Amino acid sequence: MIQSFKDMLAQWNADHGERVKLQHAYVTAAIVGILVAGLVGLLNREVSQIIVGVSLLSLGVALANILVWALLYSLVIMKLPGKSRATRK
Repeated sequence: MIQSFKDMLAQWNADHGERVKLQHAYVTAAIVGILVAGLVGLLNREVSQIIVGVSLLSLGVALANILVWALLYSLVIMKLPGKSRATRK
């Protein structure tokens, strides 16, 4: 099972660029933060709300990152001459 997990991570690492990995990290941090906030909420409501706030901030940063990269790619990178899709990746 550990070997299959390592193989899956190696495949993910080979398939995705740095930008996509960063976006995955933001979303993963937000999801894990919300899960942790749910568990902490059983003990301390105020701390749980702070953790949820940080998680939502991470989700907002991921959304902003996705929008900015989509605009940059569509408005600038697609119009650059002499670059093939393989070179951009």
